[in-house]
Amino acid sequence: MPLLLASLVLLVNMVIQVVAVVLMLRFLFKRLAEGRLQPSFLSDAGILIGVLLVLFAGHLVQIAVWALLFMQLGEFDQFDTAYYHSTVNFATLGYGDIVMGERWRLLGALQAASGVLMFGLSTGTLFAIMSQLFQRRAASSAKNR
Repeated sequence: MPLLLASLVLLVNMVIQVVAVVLMLRFLFKRLAEGRLQPSFLSDAGILIGVLLVLFAGHLVQIAVWALLFMQLGEFDQFDTAYYHSTVNFATLGYGDIVMGERWRLLGALQAASGVLMFGLSTGTLFAIMSQLFQRRAASSAKNR
């Protein structure tokens, strides 16, 4: 049962992060293609800050989904405790100061695996955007010579 539940929540998390990434990339690359965002330090910094905020917001929502599952399973009575425990699992910290019951303990490890995957997706997305910004900067520099 824990494996089935974790698989379903992982699927929900994938959808959350993929939708956030795809919408953000479509918005950003459309603006770049239209020339609305000129190459500059402030423009590049603003783009990266915006991207990081969207990616992090996606992770916060995913953590909340796990926390709600933990509450539904009766592991926690308060959302803040469930959210804290979920954050520790998702970030693979594994403090161990709060431990779930034996029946659902496997969910913590599976959530950590989910977090690794989602952080990897975010890292890849950030790398792709930074590559685009570097290419844009190089093209702008070459044009201005």
